[in-house]
Formats: sequence, structure tokens, C-alpha cells
Amino acid sequence: MTDKTKFDNMSIVTALIHVIKQSLNSHLSDEFWQNCETHLAYLRTQLGLTNIQIVFVSMLIERNYVMSWSDFALYLDITNFEARTHANELDELVKKGWLTISDNIMRDDKGFELVPEAEKALINNQVFVPEAPIASADEDSAEDVDDDDNSHNYDYDDNYDNTTQEGNLSILKSYTEIQEKPLFFNPAEQKQVRHLTNLLSPKKFSSIQHRLQAQKMRKGFACLFYGGPGTGKTETVLQIARQTGRDIMQVDIAGLRSRLVGESLKNIRNVFNSYRELCDISDVTPILFFNEADGVFNKRTTRIQQYCDKEENAMQNVILQEMEDFDGILIATTNLTCNLDKAFERRFLYKIEFNKPETEVKAKIWSSMLKKLSKKDALHLATHFDFSGGQIENIARKRTVDYILSGRYASLDEIETYCRSEAFDCKTEHHHIAGFTA
Repeated sequence: MTDKTKFDNMSIVTALIHVIKQSLNSHLSDEFWQNCETHLAYLRTQLGLTNIQIVFVSMLIERNYVMSWSDFALYLDITNFEARTHANELDELVKKGWLTISDNIMRDDKGFELVPEAEKALINNQVFVPEAPIASADEDSAEDVDDDDNSHNYDYDDNYDNTTQEGNLSILKSYTEIQEKPLFFNPAEQKQVRHLTNLLSPKKFSSIQHRLQAQKMRKGFACLFYGGPGTGKTETVLQIARQTGRDIMQVDIAGLRSRLVGESLKNIRNVFNSYRELCDISDVTPILFFNEADGVFNKRTTRIQQYCDKEENAMQNVILQEMEDFDGILIATTNLTCNLDKAFERRFLYKIEFNKPETEVKAKIWSSMLKKLSKKDALHLATHFDFSGGQIENIARKRTVDYILSGRYASLDEIETYCRSEAFDCKTEHHHIAGFTA
């Protein structure tokens, strides 16, 4: 039988689905390899990967999140040691540009993730061809730069340290201090976050800014993340900063306001001046981060009755003007878009709404945060409790505390008890605003 006959009616998608189904709890046994022989042979000719590399890629497609050695071992029903014997194969996938690799601080383990371009190609039944081989995550971040974004060299002895800045109005956080954390989004949010992360990669961001400037357009990027509490807005900012190698200058919202006349205006100007100075001494443009920004980006008062009302309006006008002239990267988050002044909406180039996760996404969050939770139980909890990611994290923390105290993991009934205590009725009002535009 010729290869052509053998591969009739076979496609990348159908072959991967076969491998995904057969590999679950397979122990990588001889029977598994025999059952997948034809499909693996087809995928080898299409993708140029080895058999075991195809198996790992298929697992990453199926799980659709960062997987550690223990995750691979659990899926295949083999020991962690057996999984790690294939480390060279996965390192090769990283070098070829198929995977990204990072340290999973939460579990003292390595995490692997399929690059978005590879996932998109395979799902669309297409061959993935990496743009260029990459040696490692560190080398990639070092090479993926141009004259604007090279490396991080700060002279903290001048005006900054890595904790607080002038007047304690902001905190400077290095991207190297940000722990990697897998995030799970609904499809719409995932597409938008990936697009924005791609835009803010060093090479592309600098190139886009140069082109905007050449066309006499404003080159600053202001982004608004809005939605209910616990939907991942703040963590998304941190992970974007980590992935793009950008430090964060986080504004102390409460510290901006002062009882002294004129001091609040001075504070907000100092924040933007400090950010510009930070940009001047940074090789990679940092992110200016306003968390819970409705505290300062709020509506201007039309009925001015006291001097503080006048100063509040003046403060909004200063921020609006600073955003108009802004050349860097500003990201603001809010739970209460109803409090935002309409004038701010136009100044945000990208706006992403974070909704509560859909059932399938919630099931992934449950599985990620509660180890040893079966897929069936994760889906049960996702179906019966309409929780945000932040609420699920609360449950995971309670379960961990009880495990530390008792030495055993809580049963499903006990987890449901946690959930019922978490599920008090708390609604956050926010209105929909003009959304993400690519």
C-alpha cells in the first residue's frame, strides 16, 4: 500500500484528534503506538515532527493551557520521571518555535505552551511553519528588539528604585518579578488579549510607533480593561508585561488626591512627568498602570458648588490632556465604567470587556487551581456555580488551607460547601462601551 493510499481521507485535524483520544491514559504503551501508527506517519510527513513531539503537541492543543511535566504525566497516566525522559524532544520544539517555555513558580515546575500561530494553523487544518527558529525564551527576548527596545538598563540611583517613586505616588515593578500564571479567557477576550500582547511585543510596538509618527498620528497606546471584579483584568496586565518584557509603573490612586489646595493637580502631573523620565532611561517602554482607574478617571461635575468640585474637574482635564499627548503605553482597569467620563472613552485606543467565564472556561480554571480534581467534578462545579476566576481562586485557597491543617484534600461535597459560602449576591454595575478594535 502506498503512502498516498494509506493517507486517503486523512487530514491534520482528524489525525490529531485520533492521537488525542488514543493518548489519554495510554501509558504510551505498545498498543498505543500501534493504534496511532498510520496517523503519526501522516503527521510526520505534514509537520516534520517526531512521534513523541506529535503526542505532546496534541496534548497541548487538547488542554489549551500551559502544561507542566506533571500535567503531561497525568494525561498519559505515566510517572513524572517517564515524562521527563522526553525533555530533549520538547526542548527541540522550543528551539523550532513551536512552544514557549517558562518556569512555573507555583509548582516549581516547567510549563510548556503551544505558540498561538501553531495552534491557529493546526485548528484550521494547515501546516505550521515557524517564522524563525528560537533557541530559548531568554534568547528570544534578547533578539526580539530594535533600536528602541533593546535591554533593561536602569540607573535607579538617579531618580528611581524598584519599589516606590517620587512622593510614593507610584510603584515600579520589574517584569522579572512577575510570576507566570496561566489565564483562561472566553474566546472573544482571548482573541483580543492575544492581539494586544502581540502588538506590544518589542519589535512590533516600536515599528508601529514609527509608522504612526511618520503619518503624523499620535503614537501612544492607551488601553482600558473593564468588567466585573475577579474576571482577570489586573492579572492580564501583569502577564502582558511579563510576556512583552515591560516593567510596570503602577499609580497609587489613593495617593493622588490631597486635601491641600492644588496638590492633587501637582500629583497627577508628577505621575506623568515621572513616567516620561522613566521612559527616557529605559530601553523598553514601560507600562503606566492605573488599577481601579474609576477613582481618578471619573465624571466631571457640571454643578460646581465647592472649590473641591472645581479642582476635581481640573484634575480630569489635566489627565485628558496628558492622554492626548501621551507617547507611551497606558493601561487602566475598572469595574465601574458607568463612573467614567465619556471624554476618556475616545482616548482609549483599545477597550476590552472582561466577562465572567463561560462554563467550559470555568471548568479549565477549576482544573487548573484545584489539583486532583477530576474533569467531571470540574465541569460539575463550573455548571452549578457562576463564579469568576477570582472567586474560584478563593475556593482553591480555602481548600489549600484545610489541606495544610488536616493533611487531606476536601471532597466534592466540602468544595460545594465552600462555594455556597462564597456565592453571596454581589452585583457590579457597569455599562458596555465601544469595544476592542484591531
